[in-house]
Amino acid sequence: MAVFSHNYTLGLIKEVGEEDVLVSVNGKDIEIELKESDREVLLHMVTENVFLVPVDSDTNELILNTEESVLREEFPEMELAELQGAADEIDEE
Repeated sequence: MAVFSHNYTLGLIKEVGEEDVLVSVNGKDIEIELKESDREVLLHMVTENVFLVPVDSDTNELILNTEESVLREEFPEMELAELQGAADEIDEE
């Protein structure tokens, strides 16, 4: 799958609506219309406190539906022991 053959960048999810999502990309806020296939993935990401999302910088579209093997190849840092559990909540005592 040649998902990452295009120019892409990471965007910060600022707000999720019914039909679109507001994402900050390179310091600019852009509103991206949600495809039906992306809505469920995006809501799951936000529920899990994942607010960085890959965005195609040419078309201003989200890149959400990719094979896990492609992601692991492009982002090998996912396997780093130092990052395991980094997004877990910290118990306050």
